[in-house]
Amino acid sequence: MPPPATLAAEPYYQKYVSARGVPILSSDRVPDEALLAARDMASGMLSHRPDLAEWLAANDYRVAIIAQEEALLDLPDKAHWTKPARDDPRLTRCELKHYDVRIGALTDRAYWDARARGIGGERTVGSEEDVLGLPTTRYWGETIFVHEMAHNILFAIEAVDPALYTAVEAAYANALANDLWLNEYATTTIQEYWAEGTQIWFNSNRLVVVEGRQILNHSDLEGYDPKLYDALAEAYSDSHRLKSDPFHMSDARVPPGPVPENTAEVC
Repeated sequence: MPPPATLAAEPYYQKYVSARGVPILSSDRVPDEALLAARDMASGMLSHRPDLAEWLAANDYRVAIIAQEEALLDLPDKAHWTKPARDDPRLTRCELKHYDVRIGALTDRAYWDARARGIGGERTVGSEEDVLGLPTTRYWGETIFVHEMAHNILFAIEAVDPALYTAVEAAYANALANDLWLNEYATTTIQEYWAEGTQIWFNSNRLVVVEGRQILNHSDLEGYDPKLYDALAEAYSDSHRLKSDPFHMSDARVPPGPVPENTAEVC
């Protein structure tokens, strides 16, 4: 349906569904099934902790789904975005090493077009091809929407469940101290640690290999990083499948060819 007037959404947004009170919006170029798939996944992630959904809705968190032919900076709230500075803490070790080429030489729009088709936060973004698992997705083999929604869940946990957030902090500190997820994206920030773990919890992430140790399914996660696993269980209970997740337990999660010793980016 059209967005309710109470949202005061920009005219750009023509479609709306709700995931446990969290609005999911799009232009009229996004097919209905993409919004419904995003709704199913977001609702599933919030099913065990309605208090987290209530906090997100009360604090005006929203999700936008972009069509295949749209980009992040087409969205009204993203049109002003600039590329990250060299001291941005979200940059990965490889982005820092090759900053001048990968970021500095690009325009703001070129950077964001190349960087992401999904963003977490108060104005979260997902993409049509990702939530539907289309061959055109740049994230073939994993569902990035699950990753981005996980960021929001951790923001809500920090606000309403300090004890659980402290447990996540302790798990992250333990991972860094013991070289778990060595050089993987999960070590960038506590947020990425939680979001990567969430994808594996729901069996919807690409294969991770650290020094020959393979982490693909939730059972692998429990054996590799039990502190993170226990924290995730507090948020998601015993559910390991999200309705409409296109890459749940998919063979595409394991790239073709020999399994590498490490999957971390070499830079």
